[in-house]
Amino acid sequence: MIRGRYNRLIINLTIFWFLTGCIDTPYSTTQWTTAAEFEAQESTFMCWNPTFQRTILNLTYTIAEHDHVTLFYNERYHQPKNIEQILKNRGVNISNITLSPFNLENDNVWIRDYGPIFIHNTDGQQDILSFKYDHEANQEYNLFGEQYSSKMRLSFMRSNIYSAGGGREINGKGTMLLIESYEKSLNPELSIQQIEEEYKQKLHQKNIIWLKRGIPQDDAFDNGPVFENIYGNGVNGHIDEFCRFADAQTILLAQVDPNDLMRDEYYRIVNERLEESYHILKNARDQDGNPFKIIRVPQAPILFNNGKYNGKDIYYTPVTSYLNFVITNNSVIVPSYYSEGDPEFIFEKDEAARGVFSEVFKHRKVVMSDALELNYSGGGLHCITLHKPKTRNSKSKLLGSS
Repeated sequence: MIRGRYNRLIINLTIFWFLTGCIDTPYSTTQWTTAAEFEAQESTFMCWNPTFQRTILNLTYTIAEHDHVTLFYNERYHQPKNIEQILKNRGVNISNITLSPFNLENDNVWIRDYGPIFIHNTDGQQDILSFKYDHEANQEYNLFGEQYSSKMRLSFMRSNIYSAGGGREINGKGTMLLIESYEKSLNPELSIQQIEEEYKQKLHQKNIIWLKRGIPQDDAFDNGPVFENIYGNGVNGHIDEFCRFADAQTILLAQVDPNDLMRDEYYRIVNERLEESYHILKNARDQDGNPFKIIRVPQAPILFNNGKYNGKDIYYTPVTSYLNFVITNNSVIVPSYYSEGDPEFIFEKDEAARGVFSEVFKHRKVVMSDALELNYSGGGLHCITLHKPKTRNSKSKLLGSS
């Protein structure tokens, strides 16, 4: 009887330690935080998926030239030797590739949304957090972070709110950008204040800036038409489609070209939403009370495609965006849209975007890469990658945009 009580006591103490291990106490000087993407990274995570093989290969080739890539594969369906041979045939630098198995029901390329979130402290400790993943066809991917943490022997914590990596932007100093309409669509039973408190606690954020809406191309079909019979083809408003941190004080925000306002009425709706966000960000302050530097990036060309929805003929817009870029220690990979034979204005947009990124990220190589097959599935380059930060300590030197 005493032995049974003792075992229960040990279990309860273990659970208590696990749940509170990442919470500072009044007696601790350790500071926990979530790193920004522009800080030093250990690896870029991706999931192997034959459906998007061309894009994955191009992206892996570019990143692995100078930085490390962890390529996860579902061992139910894929053999590492076959993947390695495909990578070699593409000319990928295999020395910078780690193939890592996992075992779940389906293939799911969108690791940005369900993948593990790394939080760390000034003592060099690193733990993993997962939010609830809202994807009806891939509910088993709620287990991905847990499987990874077990394999890597890292402490694992879970939040009880729904969230996706593409819906959050963090500056690494305690400020976070979120979109009100998106967060409420995921967690309709919670207030904005409750959602904010959960993010502040779990991700150790001090300051949250709320934008109202995402771009209309990223609206969900169920929202109804954006304009006339034109529907969005996205996930209901991820921030990484139009607004990103370049460094702790610099925000990149999409902007509609005045010439585009004459091309189609739809651009006016995009412009209204982007300028609404601009006014919020212009008046916002960081965790220390300082204003941000806002740099405008061209809105990518908007494509209109024929489709059907509920038996009706409609148009829909794939989520084209230059802001859905990938950043590594040495590179910035930006979506491109021009192909030979396209209108000249698309080429000009690509070049204008390249110029902005080259100026902002002066010490990184800027590479343009086709992302259209991902855009037509409601995502982009950033959506199929996830950064693993290097463990930060009090003596770490952070990578910035300059």
